[in-house]
Amino acid sequence: MNLQAKIKRDIDSHALMSCTGLEHQLASIDFKALSRHSDDGGEAAYTVENGVATIDVRGLLVPETSSDYRSWGVTGYANLADYIQQANDDYTVTSIVLDIDSGGGYVAGLDGITETIYQSAKPIETFVSGDMYSAAYWLGASTSKVAASKQSGIGSIGVYVVHTEESGWLERYGEKVSLFRSGKWKAAFNSFMPLTDDEKQRLQKGVDESASVFFNHVAAQRNVDAKTVKGWEGDVFTAVKAKELGLIDEIADSVSTSSQATQSNNNPEEYDLNELEKAQAKIKQLEDQALSDKAASDQKIADAKAEAQAAKDALAKTQASTRQAAIDKLAADTGREFTDEQVTAFKAMDDAQFAVAEFMAKPVEVKAPELPDGLDKAQATNGREGGESKILAAVEAAKAQGAK
Repeated sequence: MNLQAKIKRDIDSHALMSCTGLEHQLASIDFKALSRHSDDGGEAAYTVENGVATIDVRGLLVPETSSDYRSWGVTGYANLADYIQQANDDYTVTSIVLDIDSGGGYVAGLDGITETIYQSAKPIETFVSGDMYSAAYWLGASTSKVAASKQSGIGSIGVYVVHTEESGWLERYGEKVSLFRSGKWKAAFNSFMPLTDDEKQRLQKGVDESASVFFNHVAAQRNVDAKTVKGWEGDVFTAVKAKELGLIDEIADSVSTSSQATQSNNNPEEYDLNELEKAQAKIKQLEDQALSDKAASDQKIADAKAEAQAAKDALAKTQASTRQAAIDKLAADTGREFTDEQVTAFKAMDDAQFAVAEFMAKPVEVKAPELPDGLDKAQATNGREGGESKILAAVEAAKAQGAK
């Protein structure tokens, strides 16, 4: 069966499709040229420049083709997997880029090619030179990095099936088809009569399940929530918008400017050494960061201690000045001149101790006894003659009189 007939059969059999503009893609394929094509003088699986193997992915994506039909707008998943394996086996190749310009195609076969990408020993990236829709996006998003030209279209994430009903056309030409079935699923989904509700539900269920796998695949590969992907409703985006949404990593002019894959000579020992050096450099970076952080922390502690010491010194200076003023006042109040040893001792005392010393150093004021009520000073001293008080004499006289 030729490719055109096979594609038509699959579509009529409700094959799950993830494709934008299927009818236009089919119309652009020169199936007559394909039928005359042979493997002799066919297109090279890939081109190599500076160690980067570029594999073109073009047109309608199908499970497999009998030959390389990419120049005619058809790429087989199985063929693509073979090209990737060839690049892995090529010692001149250090990394791989998928150059994609495709509106998508079959869902069948995607799991195999994505697994091949995951298992590749050499890094694989994607450059979108044209468009990358539907199954093509599923394919490209499976690689480690996606870059696109500014003019590219990205997205159309979703799945569908096509059902063709001919009952109206048959009726127009006076034909009517009757089916006698052993069960409702026998001859189900035929084109001679409208779909039943059960048939519609089954087709929709298959679409929903496959679409869910697609949404979750994109979510995992592009770090976007699956509900967000589903919410786009299969919409298409410019490269600029796709980058904003996280569907691609960067906008580039060509494969060479987009490829950032690590170059190597495919020598395992050298590759391991490079990885070791990277790991050691990372460790050194982390250690330096830790030391830097510790130094910064130690400096903050030292600064805080210095501020505390400065405050302590300022307080001591203030206290010393206050104590010296108190010592000077005590000397003036007592009329005494303190020795250096005494001053040093005063300064070493706390406030309570100095208050006691200050009290003890001051002289006690002698106060005259208070006079009895009604007796003034002149009366108390009146009559003191020859050193003898008249008052005392009167007291003695009173005592003598009482004795009689």
